[in-house]
Amino acid sequence: MADSSRAMPLNLQIMGLLGLIVGALGLPVLTRPDKVRVALGLKNTPQMTYILRITGTMLAALGLILIVFAAAFWSAQG
Repeated sequence: MADSSRAMPLNLQIMGLLGLIVGALGLPVLTRPDKVRVALGLKNTPQMTYILRITGTMLAALGLILIVFAAAFWSAQG
């Protein structure tokens, strides 16, 4: 069983923080593609909305994967 009192190494902290940032950027792109499209000055087409939703999904998934991998690796170290 892992000792919960030990600190997370710096490289895993950076990985988790990067995952948090990427996930936080991906969620608005996924849930509000029209507002992101206007903010970025992109064309108003169905294809652009589709592209932004795919991009948001990929960014949110990457953030989740980074956070879960950092936490799992830290908890598995003995």
